[in-house]
Amino acid sequence: MDFSEPSEAVQIKKALDDFIEQEVAPLESEHEQFLGADYEKHIVDENHRQVPEYREIVETIRKKSVEAGFYGMTMPEEVGGGDVDILTRAIVGEHMSNRPPGFHSAIFGGAGGPTPILLACDEDQREEYLDPLMDGEITTCFALTEPGHGSDAHHMDSRAEKDGDEWVINGQKVYITNGPYADFAMVFARTSGEDGDLSGITCFLVDADNPGFEIGTIHRAMGMTPGTHAELHFDDCRVPEDQVLGEVDRGFQSAMDWIGGGRINIAAGSVGTAQFLLDMSVEYARNRETFDTPIGHRQGISFQLAELATDIEQVRQLYRYAAWKMDNGERARKEESMAKLRGAKLANDAADIAMQVHGGAGFMKDMPIERNYRSARVFRIFEGTDEIQKRTIARELI
Repeated sequence: MDFSEPSEAVQIKKALDDFIEQEVAPLESEHEQFLGADYEKHIVDENHRQVPEYREIVETIRKKSVEAGFYGMTMPEEVGGGDVDILTRAIVGEHMSNRPPGFHSAIFGGAGGPTPILLACDEDQREEYLDPLMDGEITTCFALTEPGHGSDAHHMDSRAEKDGDEWVINGQKVYITNGPYADFAMVFARTSGEDGDLSGITCFLVDADNPGFEIGTIHRAMGMTPGTHAELHFDDCRVPEDQVLGEVDRGFQSAMDWIGGGRINIAAGSVGTAQFLLDMSVEYARNRETFDTPIGHRQGISFQLAELATDIEQVRQLYRYAAWKMDNGERARKEESMAKLRGAKLANDAADIAMQVHGGAGFMKDMPIERNYRSARVFRIFEGTDEIQKRTIARELI
């Protein structure tokens, strides 16, 4: 087996480093208030919505990323993407996470950027939604989770009923990333069948200014960029039939395919973050002395770092194997769940160990450790909880 990184991944990482140095770093220096100890106070206003100055930075990076060819790079060439495979994207994601919090997260667009689900767009939909999305002119959001349904999303309460040549959507979504700022939403609602059926759910493309569609509460999430997530309300929201994405009653399958790729990205990002925290902790352990001896020479510290380094390498190989299987058209449901499960644990363990090694210094807001400590916790919930991953693994085994 060849364990070397694909040459394309190596080239993209180098190009991204140059891009960040030339385009992103100057913006970070110019707007330090959005990255410092009080970043949460500066990013959002009294209504918890991100302030125009911050939104402008995100938009600037997004458009520069489009010009540089990074934005939408996992999408096919036929729609203007880079046709980068899953393994390469994951390796690049690990590399991007191996650095302090910054504006670089806007380079790929995250949940607001291009997604393979939109390859189901017909010609008119591509012109209205996918093309401008690929050009960085608009953003989107993925509206699946509801107040009463997260892991059991196929039990959703949102309904869409046919009325002539329109669909009427009623329901509520929660924790929707980029919800407050998306120009259109990919909204999932039950259109037929019984509660809990995997079929009978349809995806609709709903414009932000569509009557009956409103942004509700903007959530205040622990450790994450403030002002990012929101409730979405649909009250007799009418959308024409031509805004159905793909096939009627087949939307849930598309949603699960998207989430599967997201699990690989979480595992890869966890490895990158853990590596950043490990390197930081090793450097501190070499230089910090107690009782005239570097703390790295003490087994209580060095053994923790040794365990963490081993865990990082294990998850790195696991997510890469899962991505390799997916790229080769093999079933990898078990491996992607394993990678996500262990990746989420790794991110939390790394933040905890880094804080313990740094002691009181790690607890202070002038270091990135405490923010990583808070932000890591959501990895055990997003894209399927730990318990869902274990259930998936068990089902694949049995």
